[in-house]
Formats: sequence, structure tokens, C-alpha cells
Amino acid sequence: MYSTLWLFPLALLPEGPAFGLLLASAVFLGLPHGGADLLLARRLGYPLWAFVLVYLSLAALALLLLFLAPAWALLGFLLLALFHWGRVEQRGPLGYLRAGMVLAFPFFFHPAEIRPFLEAFSNGWIPPSGTLLVPLVWLLVLSFFRPRPLMEWVDTALLALFLWLAHPYAGLAGYFLFQHSLKSFRLVGVRKGEWKEVYLATLGALLLAFFLWPRLPDSLAAYMGAVYVLTLPHVLTLELWFRRGPGLART
Repeated sequence: MYSTLWLFPLALLPEGPAFGLLLASAVFLGLPHGGADLLLARRLGYPLWAFVLVYLSLAALALLLLFLAPAWALLGFLLLALFHWGRVEQRGPLGYLRAGMVLAFPFFFHPAEIRPFLEAFSNGWIPPSGTLLVPLVWLLVLSFFRPRPLMEWVDTALLALFLWLAHPYAGLAGYFLFQHSLKSFRLVGVRKGEWKEVYLATLGALLLAFFLWPRLPDSLAAYMGAVYVLTLPHVLTLELWFRRGPGLART
């Protein structure tokens, strides 16, 4: 179990360093954990050309939605992240609750801080409070019916406190880097000699972010836009790995 206690120093970061830490996830753990998808395709026995074609086609559909209906793209991004992060947590409903807190708390507790990002990404559209609060309450109730060890509940309470105290950039960076991405790498198990492939794929994602910059004239929105575009094919790839990869526990 990952302890959230050691994330608390990040709550002291002001906006500038917190923003820098979040952008650093583009080259450290964050984007690279998605760069391992090609490794999974090879391990699962899929023809690489076919996998890349499907992967890029799904990414293109997400990109089209971002350009044509940015509000729907943001909503889809939040739902995909909730599903994917909760799956990687491997804690049942409690894992989805943790993921939901990371995604929803900035809207509840730090709306002013995320306003510039929303203006660039979704033309300022914000999900209605009910669409964020109701799933959290539902997941909380479900979690009580799927008992987990007490320390996981304590860690979840600490995560909620951390997300409330920290700047939203620091909160997202802390979870994305040191819990979700780190856990993903451990699930995948990148072997010696495979890191070159991971970072070559990461370079492609960075080029996508630079492509989006003129369209989303905000560095964070451009980066998150690239993450969003690649999230759907990444989620589906990891789902295939969960179902067919050796030695993986289901939630």
C-alpha cells in the first residue's frame, strides 16, 4: 500500500513550483507510464502495426471530440480517468473513491486556481456539482459494503486531507506521479532494455502536446489535452493486460 503521508510536503508548494511539478510529469513517470503500452502489445502478441493503427485511430476520435465539443471532452476525460485510476488502485470501490477525490476536489475546493486551465481546455465549462458529488457519495457507500483494511481507510482520509490542503496542481501531480504512474509501472514491469522504447513513445506524446499548444494556448491545457487524447487507447490497452497478462490480480 502506498502511504499518502509522504505526499504532504507537496502541500507546501506554492502555485509556481506545483505547476512545474505537474509539467515535469510529462517526462517523469506521468506520460512515460503510458509509453509502456507498446510493450504490452508485444507481450500480448498483437501485430505492432495493427495495434498502432487502432491506438492512433482511437486517439484521433478523442482529438476530434476535443476540437468539436470541449465540454464533452472534459467530462469524458474525467470519467475515463475515474475508471482507469480506480482500476489501477486495485482496492475495489475504495480505489475508485480515491480516484474520484483526486478528480473532483479541485472543483469543490480550488475552483479559482483551475479556472485558467478550464478556460483553455473546455471554454470555461465546469461540470455541475451534482455530477461530481453524487458519484463520490455512491462510491463511499459501496466502499462500506466491500470492507478493506483499516490502514487503507486511514490512507484514504489522509489523501482527502492532502487534496484539500494542497494547491490543485500539487495534489494532481502528487497522485498522478507517485501513486498512479508508479503503481502502473509496477503492474507492467518494464524490463531492462525496454526503457528506450518507453521514452520513444513518450516523445510522440510530447509532440502531440506541442501540436495542441496553438489550439489550447495554455501550457497545462495543451499537456492535459495530450494526456486526454491518449487516455482512451491507454485505458483499453491496460484493460487487455489486466484480463490476459500473467500474474495480475483483478479488482
